Amino acid sequence: MRSVRFCFRKLVRAALPGALSLAVAALGQDAGPNVALPQNSTIQSPAPNENSSAPQGSPAVQGNSQSYSQGGSIEQELGISPVPVLTGYTSYFTRVNAGQVQDAPALSPLLLIPLGDNWLIESRGALAETYSKNAQGDFAGKFAYGVVYAQANYITKYVTVTGGRFTTPFGIYGERLAPSWIRALQVTPTAVPIASLSALGGMLRGGVPAGSDKVNLNYAFYFSANNTNHIVATDRSTGGRIGFFFPNQRVEFGASYQQVLQADRPHSVGAHFIWQPYRVPLSVRSEYVRTSGTKGSGYWVEGVYRLSQIPSLKRVEFAARAQQFFAAPNLKAATIKKLGALGLDANQADGGVNYYFANDVRGTVNYGRQFIAGRNANLWTVGMTYRFVMSAWPGGGAL
Repeated sequence: MRSVRFCFRKLVRAALPGALSLAVAALGQDAGPNVALPQNSTIQSPAPNENSSAPQGSPAVQGNSQSYSQGGSIEQELGISPVPVLTGYTSYFTRVNAGQVQDAPALSPLLLIPLGDNWLIESRGALAETYSKNAQGDFAGKFAYGVVYAQANYITKYVTVTGGRFTTPFGIYGERLAPSWIRALQVTPTAVPIASLSALGGMLRGGVPAGSDKVNLNYAFYFSANNTNHIVATDRSTGGRIGFFFPNQRVEFGASYQQVLQADRPHSVGAHFIWQPYRVPLSVRSEYVRTSGTKGSGYWVEGVYRLSQIPSLKRVEFAARAQQFFAAPNLKAATIKKLGALGLDANQADGGVNYYFANDVRGTVNYGRQFIAGRNANLWTVGMTYRFVMSAWPGGGAL
């Protein structure tokens, strides 16, 4: 454990100057397309987590995931053989929460291993260290590590069978927006942790035309076992998500359900909405979550606008979010203390600016104002993310 922590600190100290130099050098390059499409964003047969290189909601992506199963293998179509890929991102953020300063470097590697035409093994880890002042007034670091997911996928035309540890298919934030290099605002909406976010078991997911090519139905259903290991902890639960995507209008809406099968057996329901119009580089998304347990309910609405139509400002992206959280009624003082942010009613507004130095290098400035009875606070976040992609096979290079 100490050796892992030492290596991570050495990596952060060695990588920061290079990352800053890369950002400065990239000022003369084109920023390129918008942030890459997250996992399963309105496609018929799921793509790997966080690894599509197409712009968000790109209509060219619709249905592409099933083309090879119809007309031959990837090798036959493109004349290439799939190789393992190492990708992921690094980030460094300074956060000021109600006057409390935190510095947080992080590394999240993701390994993809294709096996033949139908199998894909993928695993993503997370390493982070948060520096903040201790009781003596000195900055001290708190190291954290974990496995976000480690799963095997068998991919066919209309269904993908998944086994292992995976992100729970509930709502849209956990699967599509959570990684720091994808999300437009770095503060996670308060309502997101209401439902269980990770699962250890099996999942069926995919998509089919819903009667015509004007509507696509996407679905995901799962079952998770209970696991108490601190690295891969999960609840025993089951549930799923169904969504309808209208490619002509670039609109998706859907619903989610989750039933926890342990402790007091709470259930959660959710709804989501996404709109990405053709004529303007705008993304509007929203999510609502409610649970029968002690974690309350809430919603968030977010808009992201890229100034790509203005040549001199095409690297700039604006984002804004409004959210409300409603704590469960009649909570005891001990329960409120245990729940933390989920124990009190809250209103929050966030806004931010992202600047793309290059396709994979982004600077971020976010500001939020949180309104909680007697504890209103300002939330500042300043930092940078860098996404990397490289071959993990001998003789390969950066892609």
